[in-house]
Amino acid sequence: MEVDSYFVLVRSGSGSFIINGEEFPVQPGCVAWIQCSQVLTICPEFGDALKIWVAAFDYQLLSYYMFNQITNLREIEIVTGLPVIGPDGDNVKEIARLFEQFRHLSAKNSCGSAVIRSSFLRKIELLYNRAAARRREQYSMLDMPLGRRASLYIATHSTAELTAASVAEAVSSDADEAALNHALLIATGLNFSQYVNRTRLILAMSYFLYDSLPFDYVSSISGFHMSITFFRRFKALTGMTPQGYLNEMLSDGKDGRVYRGMIMSETLISAISYLYENMSEPIDAEKIARDLYTSENILRMQLKTRLNSSYKQILSMFRVRYAEALLTTTDLPTVDIAMETGFGSDRTMGRVFYALNKMSPGEFRKQRGQGRK
Repeated sequence: MEVDSYFVLVRSGSGSFIINGEEFPVQPGCVAWIQCSQVLTICPEFGDALKIWVAAFDYQLLSYYMFNQITNLREIEIVTGLPVIGPDGDNVKEIARLFEQFRHLSAKNSCGSAVIRSSFLRKIELLYNRAAARRREQYSMLDMPLGRRASLYIATHSTAELTAASVAEAVSSDADEAALNHALLIATGLNFSQYVNRTRLILAMSYFLYDSLPFDYVSSISGFHMSITFFRRFKALTGMTPQGYLNEMLSDGKDGRVYRGMIMSETLISAISYLYENMSEPIDAEKIARDLYTSENILRMQLKTRLNSSYKQILSMFRVRYAEALLTTTDLPTVDIAMETGFGSDRTMGRVFYALNKMSPGEFRKQRGQGRK
């Protein structure tokens, strides 16, 4: 379950769940929601045995249902919410009943039962969040172990510029970079760099549901500043390239496989492809809408609601990535690169380039040149 989230229902026995270094006592009726950014250690009481049922909350299948209408703040509440609830409460008892039905459905291997199972998982998710929300005041980040605090902060800020020192400063008043790295290693088995990369890669996988998104775009919105780093880290985690993983995980439902189709609208697919293919040309919203036979309002709304972005931001990112490639592989003057990539002037390219990379095109070229040497 490396890249999935999962629900766990305790059927019998007692003990504790250790989640990223934080311990929670459990007994029959308790339910845990383990996020893909968390590591779970199951510890039965001495001489006892814990019987548990597990239901994988498949992000590839369900992220659309879960995050279609969700705000950034709500997403953070889900990730940082109480990871274990119960055994008391009507919502918890209803979750246990849904687990029973889910198990019966899981015995049937058909596309229809897969769709129904996904609706049951959606119900469990809603009930869990409702129960966890009532206990929010009793669950404070200040009371968590350092490893747990750090892992939560990284999970909710993974696309930002992160260093071990900046995370330590954000989550603790007295921990330094070394203490944070040690705490993360104990809690998750990964050091700071490994944990950040894994969190970003899991986020990238959720974007594979959106058809025709170029991989360099996926890498950028997932927190990677260079596509080559994204490809290397992805293969190290999964053992395959992003394209290989995409072919393996997404299917049309034939040959008895679970259907994992794309969820992006045709208009948005066309708009992303259009921007990618015409990045070197002057482009505005009116021209895109006219060429794609849609309206500017529909285009802006879909880009905002689906990608939390605008056509200008996406276009700028494509142009900067193209400029990076030219700066790395050619000796062209920056003014020529600016014209080739569609910026129109080296001043405009410099401003946009710095906003994305926190360095000028000249500094980038010098850094990459030193790396080649």
